[in-house]
Amino acid sequence: MSVRKLTTKLTMLLVLVTGGVSASAQDHNHQLADPFAFDPDFQWFEPVYDADILDMKPKKRAHTGWFATYDRLHLYGSRPDNPEDTGDGNRLDYGGGHRYDVGYMRPDADSGMLFTYLENDVTEIDSLYVDRLNRINVNDFQGDPNYPDPNRFGLDVFRDTDGNVIGYSRRFYSVGLTLNSMQMRSYELSKTWRMEPYHYGGILEPMLGARFIQAEDQASLRTYGYTFDDPNLALIGIGTSPYVSIIPNPPGTDATPLDRLNTYSVQIRNDIYALQAGFRYFKFQNRWRYSAEFRGFTGVSSQAYSSRRTEATTVYDSFDEGAEVVLDTTTTSTTQFDSNSEFVIGFDARAELGYQLTKMINVRCGLQVVDIASGVWRSSHNLAEQTGGLVTPSVETGRQDQSYLAFGYTFGIELNR
Repeated sequence: MSVRKLTTKLTMLLVLVTGGVSASAQDHNHQLADPFAFDPDFQWFEPVYDADILDMKPKKRAHTGWFATYDRLHLYGSRPDNPEDTGDGNRLDYGGGHRYDVGYMRPDADSGMLFTYLENDVTEIDSLYVDRLNRINVNDFQGDPNYPDPNRFGLDVFRDTDGNVIGYSRRFYSVGLTLNSMQMRSYELSKTWRMEPYHYGGILEPMLGARFIQAEDQASLRTYGYTFDDPNLALIGIGTSPYVSIIPNPPGTDATPLDRLNTYSVQIRNDIYALQAGFRYFKFQNRWRYSAEFRGFTGVSSQAYSSRRTEATTVYDSFDEGAEVVLDTTTTSTTQFDSNSEFVIGFDARAELGYQLTKMINVRCGLQVVDIASGVWRSSHNLAEQTGGLVTPSVETGRQDQSYLAFGYTFGIELNR
């Protein structure tokens, strides 16, 4: 083969290879989606007009890109339900909380991710204030503290159990029995898909993901006891209360002025690991948007139980007002632990009505229910009636497979959702 023919063939081969590479590069030259593509100009407060909305198809009104929402929750939570309880298992107590959504919907594939964080706290206590044996600390009331407790600043301050209660001019304890105390924290991460709009404009977004719920149930029983300087009054008794009692003095001895606060506390933590599946359905009507969400989840609850008893005793030098503190001591028992695991099943349902204020901002209100149908370990509170009409309160371990229901209303705001 001559050099001229060889040069010609190599030149043609080089042209073909170069052209193929160029064509391949042009065929696969796709731009990456902008992860911050709310809107190129970020004009979140740009006005939106009714004429623009009427001319816009539902597919176009459903936003893409990053979005975020915030909702204030007012959810009522159910009380523990044990056979030995006070019979109030169907009661719901007021609670408050927050819900945050952060996610991204790809404009080119109609799929995205959603992260949701929810917190809700519910508390209800059967309580009363009971004055201490030495009802007023005169020196504290006059602004002249003399109970020594040197700190780093060289100041003398009152101990918590000796001075007047902050904000009040007297000394008292808050005693009683916890009827409901639940702190719930929920974390969700889901993959979402956006389907084509239905005939009347509704859009369905299926979702599949994982959920972690931390449900912490707490219970506390606080009782107060004190001595009487008159043995006759101590024998007669003045009124009765399940949370207040008289400490008897040994026969033939002078009464020792003292009071005592007993606290028995229980803390149960339920760590729920679950898989969940659900959907979001929404539909636009002028500036309004109706939406409904449902998530069903199932998994396992890892449960941890702990309890402790604390006794705080204060001894005075007399029963007179302004008596000095002789002894102020607090003792605690060893913490008792237990653990368990249970199967969990439940659901989370929401219904909301939103109103579009600007191009990217909506305000909304709605209803929500979270039902953990089984697998929650909750404490048992009891006011057992004894002979003579007396009532004895107690806090026990409770059943390990109870439910927890939270139901209420929400208010929130959306950005690009």
